Amino acid sequence: MLILEDIAKTYRNGFTALSGIDLRLDAGERVAIVGSSGCGKSTLLRLVAGLSSPSSGRVLLKGSPLVRPNPSVGFVYQEPRLMPWLRVQDNVGFSLRGRGSDRSQSIRSALLRVGLEAYADYYPKQLSGGMAQRVAIARALAPAPNLILLDEPFSALDAIKRTELQNHFLKLWESERLSTLLVTHDVEEAIVLADRILVMHPYPGRISEEVRVDLPLEERRSAEGFSDLKRHLLRTLRHEKPESTH
Repeated sequence: MLILEDIAKTYRNGFTALSGIDLRLDAGERVAIVGSSGCGKSTLLRLVAGLSSPSSGRVLLKGSPLVRPNPSVGFVYQEPRLMPWLRVQDNVGFSLRGRGSDRSQSIRSALLRVGLEAYADYYPKQLSGGMAQRVAIARALAPAPNLILLDEPFSALDAIKRTELQNHFLKLWESERLSTLLVTHDVEEAIVLADRILVMHPYPGRISEEVRVDLPLEERRSAEGFSDLKRHLLRTLRHEKPESTH
């Protein structure tokens, strides 16, 4: 589905944000990227979205180079970025510009999938923060992408709303099996939402470890092994050695 081959990104000022990034994401897989601020997580996501180009290496989507924004790739940002003068349905439909007669049906379908079909005529100011982010998810889903990118999508919400949206996203994934690449600073969120977690370290940004999440999808937060996995990831992020088993 998605392959990154030896990706590097160096800016004009000489700063190298990414180096030696190799990544493969299979169809229907959920991969999370965690790391400290400045490690290049969001830069990597922008490359996959076609919003920026690597200095070297290749980004391949279904075997073809990805060099510009592509309707097969949906993007959900940290904040909803809704246009306040447009109704919910028009915000969702903004990602469908140029579509023909199926545009209205695509909008209805996307809103139904996030549980907001009854709010099609509302304006963003009439929505809660969680509802606004669900509209942003619907906008990303409307063009029927093969891959969805999530950049800290729930971090601006309070703990209760964040948990609700995480659970909603898991139900959506179970029904559609969308390939997902998630960037988050929240280790618990990564464990809950991902099949694999890639740990990045900075200067330059690189993938230092891959961790598989072998926990049952349902009720992961209370699963045996959740706390151990969280501790391991936090130690890895702090460059600490594994705890002794002796």
